[in-house]
Amino acid sequence: MPKNRRPTLTTGHSSSVTPEFEREGRVSGHVLKAVRRSVGHTQETLAERIGVDVTTLQGWESGRRPLMAVSTGQYLRLRHLLRRLGAGPHLLTQLDTALEADRFIGYVLAADHQIDLDGHPLATWVITRPFTDLVAWPFIGVAPTAIAEATPPGRRGPSASGPELAADERQHISAHLRAAAEQAPRDTVKGALLRRQAHYVTGFDTSAETAEWLAAIQGEEKRRLRSTAEWSPSWAVVRSGAHSIARKGDSEALPEFIDAHVSSEECETANLNYWAYWLGEVADPQLADTFMVELSVDTWRGDHLLTHLVGKLDPTNPYVDIVVHSLWALVIRKPGFLDDRNAASMTPTVLRLLDERSVSPRSRRELEAVLYALRMAQRR
Repeated sequence: MPKNRRPTLTTGHSSSVTPEFEREGRVSGHVLKAVRRSVGHTQETLAERIGVDVTTLQGWESGRRPLMAVSTGQYLRLRHLLRRLGAGPHLLTQLDTALEADRFIGYVLAADHQIDLDGHPLATWVITRPFTDLVAWPFIGVAPTAIAEATPPGRRGPSASGPELAADERQHISAHLRAAAEQAPRDTVKGALLRRQAHYVTGFDTSAETAEWLAAIQGEEKRRLRSTAEWSPSWAVVRSGAHSIARKGDSEALPEFIDAHVSSEECETANLNYWAYWLGEVADPQLADTFMVELSVDTWRGDHLLTHLVGKLDPTNPYVDIVVHSLWALVIRKPGFLDDRNAASMTPTVLRLLDERSVSPRSRRELEAVLYALRMAQRR
């Protein structure tokens, strides 16, 4: 390298070693654009600070030049610069997670329907809410809340407002995930994890064909569940399936799941532990769904979960029944973390939902019990 030339993020990079499925960059590109806008830079000014041609930055943001294809050291230099420019830590974490989302999308688009059951991304870890929100973005067109709230509205222009999938790409991803769910072993922990997560991610496809498949597969999973009162990896599959078809408009799916499959302390623990992991209260990555019953609920606080559940007490929320039940179970299992301040702030929301008279009888009884606990906390 000439002595008078400073190193840049593309210096010395060779794309010839990049696997095909790692040439995907649509999600991380849009997150990078959101981070850039959050620190008040144009493409031209940020490219100058980074030391790359503006067309390189434009390629990263559009996904034409996948950010995943730069070296680790080069990516870290970009990340550190964005931090110095004032990018929020949570947005930078979203950028890291967006690379995982792109790798997943690229893997599925490059794969056929003969599933690698050991190496499939959905069989190797319990996916998180940030990852899932980013994967869902190109399907449903809704930016994750952290990105939507942290960046100012941009100028109108010809560029897309978010990552997009072509019709044939959607069909391929949906078909691949259905094949993964159908081919996954039914008698192993890893197989159940793959089935559960493939069901759930497939649910972001809005086609009628996918909705019919989800309903049919959920019926099969419920029939295979050996016991309604005991936790098993198949229990976790049925739980996620109930959420998926509730999102599709089946108002009975979650009440039926709660009545039939959350009737023991073990299953209540599993439900709460999964919520805690989903919302980041369980910080360590989990490799199998067995963490749901292996963790004690005393290992996490519950404050963030409490705030989230109260914020979702909305009769139009398709998950309102599981939200109410989980709030009730949380208050029962962790009564000590209710104080007069948070009890006072929660009470109006609970009363509003009770006044709506639109929840199931069971949810109404549980809300009344929560309201009693809130009033007792305010009297301490």
